[in-house]
Amino acid sequence: MPRYLGIDFGEKRVGLAMSDPTLTIAQPLRTIRYHSLKELINQLKTVVNEFSIEKIVCGLPLTMKGTDSRKTTEVREFVEKLQNRINIPVVLFDERMTTVQAQMTLQQLGKKPSRNREIIDQIAAQFILQTFLDHEKQRVKR
Repeated sequence: MPRYLGIDFGEKRVGLAMSDPTLTIAQPLRTIRYHSLKELINQLKTVVNEFSIEKIVCGLPLTMKGTDSRKTTEVREFVEKLQNRINIPVVLFDERMTTVQAQMTLQQLGKKPSRNREIIDQIAAQFILQTFLDHEKQRVKR
């Protein structure tokens, strides 16, 4: 059964989420701390193999106006390097407001976002992946 991996890319940490086999629901998976892109890509390859991932959805941090920023360029470069080292599709998907949504979710659960950054990264990845899955289902219905 296919599974997709959602990525919330950060300079020190990467939040991961994974779909269920029906590609309907995304759930937080884990947060990877890394020191180099090579190390990160190797860890991602391990996750891809462990869970038989068929597609990676990486959040693209556009500005609120929908334009690129310095962070957007970093994510595009990361995805290009990842795509060169992995044999499955890697797609970029608009991630605007996912970190804010993740922080609000934690607050609703009575947790402090400042003390739960790794969880925020996972929840942000979950929002990215869930939005992508919902978008794909709507696209197929048309």
